Amino acid sequence: MFLFNRFVLTLFFILTATISMGKTLLKNGRFYGLPNVSSVECKDGRILSFNPNHSNFYESTIDLKNGWVYPGFIDGHMHLTGLGWALETLDLVGTPDKLSIISIVKKATLNSPKGRWIQGRGWDQNDWENQTYPTALDLDRVSAEHPVVLRRIDGHALWANTKAMKIAGISNKTIEPDGGKILYDKSNKPSGIFIDNAMDLITAFIPKSTEEDKYRQTVKAQTLLNSLGITSVHDAGVGVNDISAYKKLIGENLLTVRIFAMLNDSPEDVEFFLENGPVTQKPFLTIRTLKVYMDGALGSRGAALLEPYSDDPKQSGLLFMDKNNLSSIVKKFNQAGFQVNTHGIGDKAIRIILDAYEDSGEKEMRNRIEHAQIVHPNDINRFKELGIIPAMQATHCTSDMPWADERLGEERLSRAYPWQSFAQLGIPVPGGSDAPVEFPDPLVGIYAAITRQDSSGWPEGGWQPQERLTLEQAIHMYTLWPAYASFEENDKGKIELGYFADFTVLDKPLSDENPKMILKTKVTHTIVNGKVVYQAYDESK
Repeated sequence: MFLFNRFVLTLFFILTATISMGKTLLKNGRFYGLPNVSSVECKDGRILSFNPNHSNFYESTIDLKNGWVYPGFIDGHMHLTGLGWALETLDLVGTPDKLSIISIVKKATLNSPKGRWIQGRGWDQNDWENQTYPTALDLDRVSAEHPVVLRRIDGHALWANTKAMKIAGISNKTIEPDGGKILYDKSNKPSGIFIDNAMDLITAFIPKSTEEDKYRQTVKAQTLLNSLGITSVHDAGVGVNDISAYKKLIGENLLTVRIFAMLNDSPEDVEFFLENGPVTQKPFLTIRTLKVYMDGALGSRGAALLEPYSDDPKQSGLLFMDKNNLSSIVKKFNQAGFQVNTHGIGDKAIRIILDAYEDSGEKEMRNRIEHAQIVHPNDINRFKELGIIPAMQATHCTSDMPWADERLGEERLSRAYPWQSFAQLGIPVPGGSDAPVEFPDPLVGIYAAITRQDSSGWPEGGWQPQERLTLEQAIHMYTLWPAYASFEENDKGKIELGYFADFTVLDKPLSDENPKMILKTKVTHTIVNGKVVYQAYDESK
């Protein structure tokens, strides 16, 4: 805790000491793609010149100490306040079984007043020896006086106890919503597991986050992101409270990541922008995109597949809307100047999305499919023809590969996470983490993209290795490609004159000669708008 407090205090002084927008000199760096450049002059948050005269007057000078400088890393799909929320709740990532989770919940109840909601996220039954879903009864033994809701790691399933279900009025007479599924036990009672839209039956009763909550969560999230070298994020699903918190931080000069915001598909979140148009001239906040959902996730069998699941032939996933509904949305928002980004994981969902974009989309709007995990071979070329961007997350592949064959069967595995198939067609593949689903470390993402292996090097040669990216492509995945996907390729993603002065500085160069060294690489500086927002603590002092 002392080290964390010292880090926060150091970060505060860094931010307040570099608020001035005068000229800044970055010296003693080795800049990616620019072998003859060792220093950069920045002014008003942009790159002004290379190798300037060091005797000039600068309001601040940043010694990079021979660090390796890359364009500022961009997370092309994550949930900013969701990450902050996850940092405040029970962290269940990596828990080996349900008993360990029950123990964590029990400890939380000891420090919470009766009746307070206990929330957590990160469980994944696919990682357990017994891969069956847990039940409310498992939680009731330790949490009878507290409503408990624990989200699965992908955010597409929720585990609730009986107290939470009683508050929500859940019974065997509860009607499943479209695009949602309630699991039942042998006595035909709700078991405590709610999938996709059925989660809303429970979460509607949880006290809503306020603007103050969103502000606090954003600060916590950006502190972590800056320490990982992230300078920009594509925030996949924001509402009015999120935007208010972001604007407040901008007004206080305390926002340290640039945000490309995707609006939630709800009237209260989109009406103002439909009436007033996109926000594109704010260097720290762009609002020109709508986020909608077509299906669920592969891990909870909610991803919509063209053929049934191999490990559950009675299921082929969930669809949240039909093609006509999506076509109507795409037409309305594209004509109003808004990109549409649709969550699509299964090959059936992706085909329907492509059909809707073909019917109603405008190519210049760069509409996207978020995740695009399982793509039928006949649909790969359609992305190119229609100008559709597949926004994908490299670590989803390496997290899912131990059990993906169970869901898909061997014949469909070649459809999974087809990064190189897209890249070969010249289609940009913006990378991200989907945090808090995955930990938002771009270096882990780059490693996963070029190896398709876990951190131990399994499997040998990589999983479905024909879809591995080259190192250059993987770097583009977290720099140039997400910049293009947010219409910002003339402002970020490269180290060029006139571009934003956003840099990620590493202690060693990225190399594919020994990919595991990427996982040992450290971020020494993160620079946003020409200001240091993170600097690694020098243990030698």
